[in-house]
Amino acid sequence: MKKGFCDGYKTYDPDSEGFGDASQWQQAFKQRMGFEEAQEILGINDPYTILEISQDSTFEQIKKQYHKMAIKWHPDKNIGQDTNEKMKEIIAAYTILKKKFNVK
Repeated sequence: MKKGFCDGYKTYDPDSEGFGDASQWQQAFKQRMGFEEAQEILGINDPYTILEISQDSTFEQIKKQYHKMAIKWHPDKNIGQDTNEKMKEIIAAYTILKKKFNVK
């Protein structure tokens, strides 16, 4: 039997059938990752580089690229530890840029 959707990446088990669709997973992940945690995950890495966009991008362009990359790297589509780490970086980069643009 398929497992139910859990609250975010900290409980996500890539060896299972997944915990919901991409939007559910992203929503739970965003709710659980704070700005400080995002900074810790990225370290010195540039959020623009992680999202593969230029530094003069508008927030709408950032949001569009974030959604594109989140779908591409979603753990239900790409099983593996590297995928989970990449997804964490993508969401951390988006979290940091949201704060920069004062978006909630």
